[in-house]
Amino acid sequence: MFKKFNEFKKNFSKGFTLVEILVVLVIVAILAGLAFVSYRNYVDKGYGSEAQLLLKEVSGASEMYESMHGGQQTTLDELESKAFIDVSDALKRKWKIEISGDIFVATSSDEMKGGAGKELRYDRSTGDFSGYGFEASE
Repeated sequence: MFKKFNEFKKNFSKGFTLVEILVVLVIVAILAGLAFVSYRNYVDKGYGSEAQLLLKEVSGASEMYESMHGGQQTTLDELESKAFIDVSDALKRKWKIEISGDIFVATSSDEMKGGAGKELRYDRSTGDFSGYGFEASE
């Protein structure tokens, strides 16, 4: 009798059961979902840092322009035409820059891989950034 039981046990435990495989798949799916959310935050921060560098550069050029022209506000096109800044065509296609006093806003276009309509704001008076790529860290 024990001989048959040992033989049955040996034949029965040769592989994994369907339940064990499904449990492992569910665990892997949960971990993949968590990893994707974390990855997406890093990608957003990467795109946001690209816009952050652009806004700081535009802010510096705008400050030089305003000091030379008595505080007069300007646009990105005017800054480029007067050689205060040189923005690559790729960045201009990805981001639309708006200047309003000490507030600089970069809005993503359809050509940006992160999606259109994402906004990053830079306040020159405080040096603070807010918006795209910065929400998750705050």
